[in-house]
Amino acid sequence: MHRPLSALISLAFALPAFAQEPLVVTRLNGMNLEIEELGVPEASSDDVDLRGVPAIKITNRSPEVASCQFHALPEETVMTATPAMSISPNEQAVARVPGKYSSGGPIALLVCQPEGA
Repeated sequence: MHRPLSALISLAFALPAFAQEPLVVTRLNGMNLEIEELGVPEASSDDVDLRGVPAIKITNRSPEVASCQFHALPEETVMTATPAMSISPNEQAVARVPGKYSSGGPIALLVCQPEGA
């Protein structure tokens, strides 16, 4: 009887993490990329403690080199586009998310496309 109750309590605490708004909006242009949010209270990196620092890890699972760049969302006019970063196939990159964090919504747009496109 205690086991189902403790599982239910654990689920109740885990649900708010799933309901959180994404840190970034992505436009991946058909590329096979995995985006993992770091720097949020529920996540951290093995190499570095990024809790509280908005960051993402991009893993390129496509056969092409990915060129990724952050852009401002339409409602955020202060942020300028960041330099593009190249991510080779089967490689990862960790990037700090530019802009100001505001709870309840994404703070940047990440656009990725095949390099040279």
